Amino acid sequence: MKKLPVCLLLVISSLPFSIRSEAQSPSVPIQDFFKSYFEETLKNDPEYATNVGRHEYDDRWTDLSKAAREARIARMHTRLAELAGYKLDSLSEQDQLSARLLKYELTSQLEANDLQTHLLRVGQLYGFHNRVYLTMDRMPARTAKDYQNILARLHGIPAYIDQNIAILDEAIAEGWVQPKIVVDLVSNQIAAQIAQEKKDSALLAPFRNFPSNFSPEQQAKLREEADSFYDKEFQPAWHKLQNYIANAYAPRARKTDGIGGAPGGKEAYAILVRRLTTTNATPEEIHKKGEEELARLESEMLAIARETGFNGTLQEFEKKLDAMPEMHFRSKEDMLVYSRNVAKIIEPELPNLFRHIPLMLYGVRPIPPDREAATATNAQAPSPDATTPGWFNLNTYEPEKQVRYDKQALVLHEAVPGHIFQGSVARSLTGIPEFRRFYGNSAYAEGWALYCESLGSKLGVYKDPYDRFGQLASERFRAVRLVVDTGLHSQGWTREQAIAFFKEHAPQESVAEIDRYISWPAQALAYKMGQLEIMKLRKEAEQKLGSKFDIREFHDVILRAGALPLQLLDEQGEKFINSK
Repeated sequence: MKKLPVCLLLVISSLPFSIRSEAQSPSVPIQDFFKSYFEETLKNDPEYATNVGRHEYDDRWTDLSKAAREARIARMHTRLAELAGYKLDSLSEQDQLSARLLKYELTSQLEANDLQTHLLRVGQLYGFHNRVYLTMDRMPARTAKDYQNILARLHGIPAYIDQNIAILDEAIAEGWVQPKIVVDLVSNQIAAQIAQEKKDSALLAPFRNFPSNFSPEQQAKLREEADSFYDKEFQPAWHKLQNYIANAYAPRARKTDGIGGAPGGKEAYAILVRRLTTTNATPEEIHKKGEEELARLESEMLAIARETGFNGTLQEFEKKLDAMPEMHFRSKEDMLVYSRNVAKIIEPELPNLFRHIPLMLYGVRPIPPDREAATATNAQAPSPDATTPGWFNLNTYEPEKQVRYDKQALVLHEAVPGHIFQGSVARSLTGIPEFRRFYGNSAYAEGWALYCESLGSKLGVYKDPYDRFGQLASERFRAVRLVVDTGLHSQGWTREQAIAFFKEHAPQESVAEIDRYISWPAQALAYKMGQLEIMKLRKEAEQKLGSKFDIREFHDVILRAGALPLQLLDEQGEKFINSK
């Protein structure tokens, strides 16, 4: 791994949440500093701007040239230096939290920058080729200007691909290359996207359904331009990318499944563990915690199996469930209808557990065919102004092989009161800087969503032992991730070892999950680490407050500051408990 620059090492080695006060206090109020930082971020990352519902930069892609990337790093260092000029104890409590969060995020970004730029750019979930589709999906298509923005981004795809290829050249030179299994999955997705007919491509969806106030002549002209850009710019760019991956990238694929086998890989994994769990836990500690949680959950699952009158082993019970036709879906539409119905059962029950219910405009849809085989179910929050809906993107691949009994937990996790609910709450917050409304980290977001899976019995679901078994199976799956991810990237496990562990402890889960951990080291750790922190705070609050404990108030404490690194979340929880 490349040595980090001295200036960055100095930043990283400082206390994680202190704001230095040696510099002269800036003349700009810190609220203005936060605002200028956020606006600068939107301008320099147009895809992020689109995703959060700001559309001033919808006509362009992020400049990924080497000069622009170096300028962004320089700006982050400048922002850290400026931030150090504010005296923490002179700020309001809310501004102190914002300042500490921003310092944490900038420092974490800088530490992981090389890995995120070079290694994580290639992946079957959020690789740069899929980000084109994800970004275009979030673009509005209501006005002539909106359509011109879409056309501009289609027109900009060749330059986008050229800049990404240049970054991959750097990645190859540095040795930050994904292994063959990831390269193959990405190659298959690119091939599927090339093979799509224009009438089926999501990139051209707005040109198949125009607003009613567009004249036939206007529609025809826009459609002609879009078809031309698709044929003459998108397709050649995607073919160029396909050839590059096959002939330049694939032959240099990493030989080991885990990042630990790459030069500097153990240091790199430690950086990603810090970045994605927002803790200082070591891979060894996390691996052990996974084994402990796995043993606990499998004991509880076996107890539920006994409730149904079954007297065999846990593995035998799961085989029995797998053989029951009623535990499976008949079609993709069956899965979608079931998930939509579960969401509608949960929504009216939310006031029982939450003080503040945000506006939630969202739907449930399948992951597109070109990505469904290798992309996990995921969610997107709606834009704050409700001009862009949120989506629960359900993986409906091979529905007849998917089990029904864990889908209630999945709806709680992805939609309500999980990701879409939490994201909507954060984006509706007032009295905090914009960057905090849209800030996120995996440990908080995924930890909250996994915690939400435990709330089903209070939200109108988990009515029978099979669904309760499914909730525990879903949580066990996240404990398995702690063991497998650290096994792959820290302990030298092979993909085959990971598959064998899955077959024993997560038999209903797809092998695609293991390939996800290989492509995105440490992200799978975030779920259980975040959930354990929230559960720890809740247990402490229940024990110390006794009859004063109010679950609605506790959830408000977890949600009302927006997403936070776990250390800052812990402080907020402790402050709440002590205040009571």
